[in-house]
Amino acid sequence: MNSSRRGLLKTVAAGAFAAGAARPGGAQACAAKEGTVRDRMWMFAVPPNTDYRSLKRRSTMTAAESALYLGVPNVIMVQASEGEAQYGRFDPPFEQYAVALRPFRRVAWSLVGSGGFTSDAERREGLDLVKKTPNFTAVMFDDFFTGKTEGERAVLTVEETAALRAQWKAAGKKVESFVTYYVRYADLPLGDYLKLFDVLTLWPTPRTNSQEFENLDAIFQKIDERTPGQRKMLGCYMVDYGRGQSLPLDLMKAQCRKGLEWLRSGRIEGIIFLGNSCMDLGFDAVEWAREWVQEVGDLTI
Repeated sequence: MNSSRRGLLKTVAAGAFAAGAARPGGAQACAAKEGTVRDRMWMFAVPPNTDYRSLKRRSTMTAAESALYLGVPNVIMVQASEGEAQYGRFDPPFEQYAVALRPFRRVAWSLVGSGGFTSDAERREGLDLVKKTPNFTAVMFDDFFTGKTEGERAVLTVEETAALRAQWKAAGKKVESFVTYYVRYADLPLGDYLKLFDVLTLWPTPRTNSQEFENLDAIFQKIDERTPGQRKMLGCYMVDYGRGQSLPLDLMKAQCRKGLEWLRSGRIEGIIFLGNSCMDLGFDAVEWAREWVQEVGDLTI
């Protein structure tokens, strides 16, 4: 472990201990008061370095380190795709990964991972982990939809998804479900699937000059009209993956400020930052987001 990494961990540990709203298992990392903006912030985390395929730069930051660095109390753990797995993945048994996540307020574990990766065995083990781990409160379905209008519209059938839903609803504890919903899917016939999930995590395309960033209000209005009453969170990228570069600061600021506006107005119930595998590479958008979280985190909703 090099000196800079050791220094980061010492700083993080000291901060978590000092913040320490006590909870079973130790002090709470990035302690957040209920009813504040920070309490509704999430880190979207993947196995370290799995963005190497896009960014061509090594990252060593873990899920826990990234959430602590950004200053958010909630974490979504997302398995690597088959193509990303050569750079890193969460290997079963999964229970050991939960140890480093004990200080966090809420954790979601993916039953469907990046690129739509899923398997019967990993879904069973992931769901069991969520059922028995106190601060694991949700299951995540990332890249679940295929973008097709007919045929194989998702990586599981409606019937398979409904059967899984019955299992997490019968878990003996409250377990919620999140699904990745790219805003470009707004016109797709997915209503039969969407009703099976508690929260849609909405993601604009992370690209310089993206029309979706410029038209977020209109796009979200369309989604709201087509999914009345459906709970939502806004996903915020920090990287333009097409270019392998930091998201331009004007776009980073725009999406975060829009998310804050919608969160405080009740239009969404959370903001998600993606993700750990780009956060130790010196990107301007990451450092701006970190400062912004400290600036707005203690505001009330």
